[in-house]
Parts: sequence; structure tokens; C-alpha cells
Amino acid sequence: MNQTSLIENMQKMIDELDVLIKYIEQNPAFEVQGRLICCSGGKTTRFYQISDDGKKEYLGSDKKDQVKALARKQHFVKMLNTAKRERANIERCMKILSSGQQISDIDKVYPSLHKAIRDLIVPFTLTDDGFAVNWLKSNKILRNQKLLNGPFKTLKGEYVKSKSEVIIADRLTFNGVPYVYEASAVLDDWTSTKYPDFKILNKRTRTEYYWEHLGKMGDEGYAASNQVKIEQYAKNGIILGKNLILSVECRERPLSTEYVDRIIMEILI
Repeated sequence: MNQTSLIENMQKMIDELDVLIKYIEQNPAFEVQGRLICCSGGKTTRFYQISDDGKKEYLGSDKKDQVKALARKQHFVKMLNTAKRERANIERCMKILSSGQQISDIDKVYPSLHKAIRDLIVPFTLTDDGFAVNWLKSNKILRNQKLLNGPFKTLKGEYVKSKSEVIIADRLTFNGVPYVYEASAVLDDWTSTKYPDFKILNKRTRTEYYWEHLGKMGDEGYAASNQVKIEQYAKNGIILGKNLILSVECRERPLSTEYVDRIIMEILI
């Protein structure tokens, strides 16, 4: 788990503690005056109420309800103090983690090496960000070299075939999702190499996905040929709904950015 994920989880814990603290503070148990002390002797336990001014009063068997009310208050007081202390500890940890860059020190080792050394080794890492660096390094060599000078440029400075692919690429980049454009896919029953539009990594689960954008679905011939391609993908383990993502458009209905963002948030982060 990287530092950004840790901070997000810590914030969720703080939010949950805030709800708990508010519930405890508003509980009627705090309306009871004084506090309860217990004195054990032999087989019996005697209960006393210590008032706010320090007076001590014995609570006999005829005051069981008062004893229970004070016991409930003591429980809530300890819960409140513990919750506030835990919240403060988590908040301190968040400040420490947030004080620097959101990258683990482990992940800083590989970039700190001389480029000549980096080219000779594969980065060793246990963190999500480091794993992504390794994944990108191993997959970039699979890129379709014919498309290094395509007509449309992404935020990362690479070239793609269409404006819609620019949208997908840039939304992936904006959300910190690692991808390689047109990395080759090994298909056993195809004689030629195929290049799905995007090969993508979910850093959190370390799962690989392929994303195909079908931009001319109003063309019957184009739609039919891509149907064949999707079926061939499935025969080779690249299956829609499992590890294959599709986006489509036609002249009358262009690609929806909201759809792209929803796919990224639900599947790739």
C-alpha cells in the first residue's frame, strides 16, 4: 500500500471516529451527575457515587438503576477519551506522511541511481508505485513502433490515432493510472501480432486490463470486424467484463468523458 492510500485510509478512520465521538457526546448517559467507584470485599461489591463536589454516597440495593446509569456513563467517558486519543494519533501520522512527497522512500532508491545503472537492472520493490515503475519498464518494449509518430498528442507527449484515444490516455494520466499505448498482446490463434489500444495496470490490485476503443460503430463493416476481434480476444483469455474494457462511439454519439471517468474510478483505481 503506498503513502497516498495510507492517508486516504487514515482519513476514513478519522471520519468514522468523528461519527462515534459525536454520538457519544450526545448520549443521555452524560446527563447523570458524578461518577461511580466500586469497592470489593469478600464476595460482595459496594458501589459509591462521587459527586462533582467530592462527596461520597453509598448506593444500596435500592438504587440499582442509579448504579447502572453511572456505570453506563463511566463506559461512555472512557470510550470518548479513547476515541479522541486515537483520532489525535492518526491525525499526527497523517501530518507526518503528508509533510513530504507522496512516494515511499523505497521507491526513491531506483530513480536515484545513475541512468546507466537503471538501464541494467529491474527495480526491486514491495510498494504499489514501485511495482508500477517495474511494470511500465517491462511493457514499454512491447509498444507498436509504427505509432510513435501518430497524428494526436497526449499529455504524456506520446502520439495516438484519434482524439478519443487522447481523452482516454489523458484521463488515465490525470488519475495516476499506469498504461502503455498499443502494447502487443499474445494471441495463440492469430498469426499476426495484435495491439489493443491500451494495456493498463490497476496499482492497488496489480491486475492488468486491456482497453479497446471502437470509434466507428456506425460503420457496419467496422463493427463486424471488431466483433470478430473481441471474440478472438475472448478465446485467448482477454474477456469483456473480466480484463477487457470497451468504449464505443459513432458520428451521432461521441465518446462520453463521464463514461471514461466512471470506468477508471470503478475498475482501475
